[in-house]
Amino acid sequence: MLTTVKHKYELGITSVVKSTNKWLWIPAFLIVLVVGDRLGGFLLKKITEHSQFRFTSLYQDEAACDILLVGNSRGLSFYQPFIENVTNKNVFSLAYNGMAANLAEVFIKDYYNKYQAPKKLILEITFADRTNKELIPAFATYLPYSKNLQSFIKQKERKTYFGTKLSHLLRYNSEVFQRAVRHLNRSDKLWLTDRRISAAMLAESENLENISIDLIPELETSLVRIVKLAQKNGTKVELVVAPFLPSYGSALYNLNTYIKSIEDKTQLKVHNYAHAIKDPLLFGDYFHINIFGSEKLVEIMNKEGIFQ
Repeated sequence: MLTTVKHKYELGITSVVKSTNKWLWIPAFLIVLVVGDRLGGFLLKKITEHSQFRFTSLYQDEAACDILLVGNSRGLSFYQPFIENVTNKNVFSLAYNGMAANLAEVFIKDYYNKYQAPKKLILEITFADRTNKELIPAFATYLPYSKNLQSFIKQKERKTYFGTKLSHLLRYNSEVFQRAVRHLNRSDKLWLTDRRISAAMLAESENLENISIDLIPELETSLVRIVKLAQKNGTKVELVVAPFLPSYGSALYNLNTYIKSIEDKTQLKVHNYAHAIKDPLLFGDYFHINIFGSEKLVEIMNKEGIFQ
């Protein structure tokens, strides 16, 4: 009888142990997951910090300049090496493909918080015509370095903000981090379209008509705040419209209205170079001059004193 009871007791203990072991893997797995995520995030953060990408330079105290360039991909038309050659000044660009004025405002605030004010700020103002919400989460890579960026992403992309709190690896799942990796061993000062527009695209452009460029009120407000911030810190601001392919520019019917609104809000003249370059071979597509077009544009801007 005692043997039977003892046997049943041992079986019970064994069952409890097996049941306990069965569930132990869950917290163990979670611990490994969290530790792996934090370790992976730390390693990718270190990779980012060793990049020569412009936004890494901004947060690694390597962006001090005399002339600061800002805009979307059309802002890349202001080619840094050309401007440095004609001015003998330090030039830094915060232009990025598809970047809207509200996101640019975040980085400009961070610039003025970290550096002595540049003598000149050149804004390509067509970055106020679309919000491009899809781009905002991509800059989560730089969340650890900027309270302004944290507040902005928390406001605009709450899922991204709280997701990156749970998983640090999520910060690096983006095109922005990929660009940082691409520029680990090379400067991004040479970032500019170097192709010539294709014959097919050029032919198609002849049929373009009634194209609009539409000011987004929120983005115009950001642009105005950028101007006021720069002026408050003693920076001379130049507002610029970069060239469009001539046939595209001719089809753009309300650009003057767009410019007039910004001039009224900022009380600054907009330097309109939308039609300044006529040769189609100096363009890469409808919206962007190539490196040859940029050289010509920088010459024009320099003659008009934009960089002085």
